[in-house]
Amino acid sequence: MATQEEITLGNYEITLLVSPETQEMDVQKLVAKLQNQIAQKGGRIFSTDMWGKQRLAYPIGKFEFGFYTTLVFSYPTTEIAELTRDIKLIPEVIRYMTLSLEKEGVTPETLKRVDPFKEAPISERTVHATTESRPVRTRTRATAPAPEAPKASEKDEATRMKELEEKLGKLLEE
Repeated sequence: MATQEEITLGNYEITLLVSPETQEMDVQKLVAKLQNQIAQKGGRIFSTDMWGKQRLAYPIGKFEFGFYTTLVFSYPTTEIAELTRDIKLIPEVIRYMTLSLEKEGVTPETLKRVDPFKEAPISERTVHATTESRPVRTRTRATAPAPEAPKASEKDEATRMKELEEKLGKLLEE
């Protein structure tokens, strides 16, 4: 058996989607049970976010709603497969996703907590250059700045527009 010094802890994030047929109190009990299981193996809970009952992006089976919960924690790397297996066996859990924060290059302290079900402020939106400019919501978990799209100079834009007008004129003549 490995001693406490030999156990390597990894940082993880698990997002659970629980059946809407489950009572909210039972969802809280399920999360508490997972938190106890993590603590018993020597893990540490950094944050627990319960988003509540939300509409799903698409139906999963017969469900159009579900309870979302996200746990950020440290856990022994040798035991994470067993934890995810245990989650898979919980009948109320419709879907789950486990992320290794080390693989994503993020630490729990630098994780940006975002409510994915609320509208992002205008300052956090980006506009992509298309034929129709429309705001697109961005959702990032890390605090690292997103890479900026290359900016076209005014001369390049003017040249491109002139070429488009010429092509359009030729098409209209035909």
